Amino acid sequence: MSTGVAIFAKTIGLSPVKTRLAKGIGRNKAEEFYILSVDAIEESLSNLRNYTNEDIVPYWAIAEEDGYLDDRWKRFKIIWTGEGGLGKRMFNVHADLLDKHDKVIIIGTDIPQLEETTIVEAIINLDKDPENCVIGPAHDGGFYLFGCKNLVKEEIWTSVTYSKEDTLEQLLLKLDNEDISYSFTKMMNDVDDLADLKSLREALSLIENKWTKSQKKLIDWLEAYR
Repeated sequence: MSTGVAIFAKTIGLSPVKTRLAKGIGRNKAEEFYILSVDAIEESLSNLRNYTNEDIVPYWAIAEEDGYLDDRWKRFKIIWTGEGGLGKRMFNVHADLLDKHDKVIIIGTDIPQLEETTIVEAIINLDKDPENCVIGPAHDGGFYLFGCKNLVKEEIWTSVTYSKEDTLEQLLLKLDNEDISYSFTKMMNDVDDLADLKSLREALSLIENKWTKSQKKLIDWLEAYR
């Protein structure tokens, strides 16, 4: 049994990153945060072997076709998301990796407080109910994680409007219409704008005894910025 975990990411210099956050703290600071967030996600995914015997293969799902040339992405396998909107690109990665793995989990780079146990919980839930999808709801009305063992057809992904307060609600309605069952991991805050940095600081403070080295660097950055 194997699980492909796709981390959707953009390459600095090829694509703008954290554009809403940059409006509040400036582009340079937003890029600093982005790099720290990517490092935190990378370390958590690298640590997964300490939490499960599952064969887990992390992938950077890169927005740019030539993003694989960047040294930033050399630690994990790389997959290009393809062109199109976010829904189309998530479908592309979801479908591609299901050809290689028993199940696929998609996450982003804006949840640096993500704990390894959350990924393990999603894997366990998928193994218990292979027909079930697992979703990580976000406080802003979206979702930060989606996992499934079966192909979710393209029309579901592309008919959802992303980055809206009702994004998750739209997705659930589409799944309900197709009689696709789902369960949830814990709700979390992702980081989109300046206000979210405070929520991130609070979330990280709750797991202080579990910080990875990268999360500690991030909390130091947050404290220095405040």
